[in-house]
Amino acid sequence: MLCKACGTEIPKKAKKCPGCGWQVRREERNIRPIAIAGAVISFVGGMFPFIQNSDYDKLTPAMKYDAALGYKVVDYYNSFGMMNYEHQWVWYLFMALLAASIILCAVKYEKISIITTVLSAVVFGVAYNNTCGWHGAPNMEVGLGLPIVIIGTIVGVAGVFLDVYKLKKKPEVDPHFLGNSKSIWRRMYIYRWFYVMLLPVLVFLVIFNYLPMLGLRYAFTEYKSGLQPYYSGIANFVNMFGLTELGKLKSQQFMTAFTNTLYLSIIKLILNTFMAVLISLLLNEMKNIHFKKTVQTIIYLPHFMSWVVVASLFKMILSESQVTVMDPATGQAVVDAAGNAVISSTGVVNALLLKFGLVDKPVSFLTSLSNWRPVYFIINIWKDTGWGTILFLATLSGISPDLYEAAQIDGANRMNRMRYITLPALANTIITVFILNLAKVMNLFESVFVLYNDTVRPKADVLQTYTYRQTFGSGTPSYGYTTAVGLFRSVVSCILVLICNYASKKVRGRGIV
Repeated sequence: MLCKACGTEIPKKAKKCPGCGWQVRREERNIRPIAIAGAVISFVGGMFPFIQNSDYDKLTPAMKYDAALGYKVVDYYNSFGMMNYEHQWVWYLFMALLAASIILCAVKYEKISIITTVLSAVVFGVAYNNTCGWHGAPNMEVGLGLPIVIIGTIVGVAGVFLDVYKLKKKPEVDPHFLGNSKSIWRRMYIYRWFYVMLLPVLVFLVIFNYLPMLGLRYAFTEYKSGLQPYYSGIANFVNMFGLTELGKLKSQQFMTAFTNTLYLSIIKLILNTFMAVLISLLLNEMKNIHFKKTVQTIIYLPHFMSWVVVASLFKMILSESQVTVMDPATGQAVVDAAGNAVISSTGVVNALLLKFGLVDKPVSFLTSLSNWRPVYFIINIWKDTGWGTILFLATLSGISPDLYEAAQIDGANRMNRMRYITLPALANTIITVFILNLAKVMNLFESVFVLYNDTVRPKADVLQTYTYRQTFGSGTPSYGYTTAVGLFRSVVSCILVLICNYASKKVRGRGIV
């Protein structure tokens, strides 16, 4: 923790700053999360309907569907009508105000966050009473989102008021130190050009990362192509985990894709990290600078190649297609001693294996269940190891040569120097890279999709390819179900990162989050 007045590092259990004597008030850290939690609860509540049709659960399957009318026998598709569906601009305003409250509270602007939280409550109240005119309408009842939003708003506003107006003792600080502090607006003005440089990145993130998150509300709806979405609660998640007879087939495919995703991603992450560390250690021991730079360039070039190009290249190299060897002079087929035509493979690897008699027939590398995964890992190592090697070499270049000289004087050989100096220096970088890559574990798609075929689906199908097939495959796509799968994937990624970060704090005393 840094002193707010002079910037001095304050020990964990200290009551005063050793630099200026500022009284440390640590209890305030336990209140701000309450305000943030309240805004998050309201934000989640905004994903659910605020008014829904009470007769939907009473309808039989035959009554729910009409081929001519679609899902419009009863207006239960209007369960998202109050703000979430028919008046989306009101819903977007409501969610934007809640997001602003979360951000302002996180950056310690609690007083302004009170305004945005209250405004979101006003927007919600006005919309609920006046927008759709459903208040008290027949067959319409309060939806799940309404109580969640109300609870979240109460918790958020209460948390903000407690955080802003709690009793604080004025710090006994030497005025000399107070003169060094600057407001956040002053610091932003000083570094304004850095923020201008950052602006395009922020705009990109908002448009392509944060705005699509508003579509998460469809995870709780039955939303099929050409039909209006209607609220279905957690039915998509129930089908996902096979808790109903109808969802058992989907559940089997989903669980296969989920286990394959974890297996392929984690093994790939471990192998890529291990190979990157190993190659960086070997390159670090090289004395010939020109040879070292040449090797670095060669192993780094595949990182710039598109996965489509990489897949096409390896499909040609590993091809199992057979051709008859022809004599260019006579134009006739070449025969062996037994009079049989000589068969070769169009793939380089299979051609060499056949030539040296290591196999009797071409090996199916990309269409065999037993061979697909090893080939996939080898291709990933070839393509991605160079990037990790650059990161680790940058860390190794920062190690002081004096440490190696002192260890050599003390009689340490090369292996001991690597064990006691190099590897400990790499530990922080290895863990940081591992945690950052762990966030991408559930995002496995392109590298699998370009090497994917129906023959190896039991071993190669991952959540992203499963979602792709459910959305763009045969039959009527269910956008609600695929959105639920995507939401589940994001939650698992977040949990994995938090677990790894927590373990890092326990082992090393610090994490990256």
